[in-house]
Amino acid sequence: MSQPPAGGYPPPDPNQPGGYPPPAQGGYPPPAPGYTPPPAYTPPPAPAPGEYQPPAGGYAPPPAPGAYPPPAAGGYPPPAPGGYPPAPGYGAPAGGSGMPAVDISKVGTSDWIVIGAGVVLLIFSFFGWYSYSYSYSGYGVSVGGSTSLGAWHEYWWLATVLGVGVAVVVALRTMMGQSISQVKPLFLMIAAGVGFVITLISLIEIFSKGTSGEGYSVGPGFGIWVCLIISAAQTYFVWLWAQKQPGWTLPKLPGPAL
Repeated sequence: MSQPPAGGYPPPDPNQPGGYPPPAQGGYPPPAPGYTPPPAYTPPPAPAPGEYQPPAGGYAPPPAPGAYPPPAAGGYPPPAPGGYPPAPGYGAPAGGSGMPAVDISKVGTSDWIVIGAGVVLLIFSFFGWYSYSYSYSGYGVSVGGSTSLGAWHEYWWLATVLGVGVAVVVALRTMMGQSISQVKPLFLMIAAGVGFVITLISLIEIFSKGTSGEGYSVGPGFGIWVCLIISAAQTYFVWLWAQKQPGWTLPKLPGPAL
């Protein structure tokens, strides 16, 4: 490896190609004609009368550390009585959602009978009210079958709706303590009675249309018989329940004290 010459490298020759040119004579050139230097800084104008005036002598320096006395022993005193109330949302939790509680201890035996009758009426409304069965045997072949229609045909469904509606209203009155003052006890008794009458008329109509012959039979099914008995029982116990309510004006029926 080559060593630098003693005393270092000489400065570059301006006349040598690739060297740095010398600076122009006289330094930087004068500004172009028409150039105006920027104006010097001027302080802002004094505020007009009535506006904010800075304090004379400027602002005071901040206080030295430890200038403020420490708080008294025991910390800051509690707020005076009658001060600001706590923000909303604090304190004891709010009450329930307002849904009435179910209390079955208030439900009497007659109430259970009326409610249960509505459930049975709903279930057996899907069983046969109108039944058709047939059978055939001959030439070594034997066939047969049956079909039925429930209460949800023609006008028969009105009996089921009335019986279930009476049961629901009685359940709301007894289990949940709902007064439902718009529905009078007399209305419930009438609704239950109308349901029984509709079931009875339906049975008579099915009997009138029913026929039987060799190999077939048309008539009332098992479901309508159950609904007729249950509807009569519901009407009777609704009457017993209604005559214990205030404002009852119809004659009182004899019956068990349920």
